[in-house]
Amino acid sequence: MRAADRSGARIALVAGDRDIEAGTVGVKSLSTGEQVDVAANSVVVEVISRLT
Repeated sequence: MRAADRSGARIALVAGDRDIEAGTVGVKSLSTGEQVDVAANSVVVEVISRLT
């Protein structure tokens, strides 16, 4: 997370073992710390909506 924060990224994607098993990916806002889990097949839509 530090590297993403230092790079100026606005969001980070988090996928641990449990996420992968569940078919989800965490989408975390680096400015607020808020993280939501979304279905893996919806990650692109979620990222685009947060960046626009």
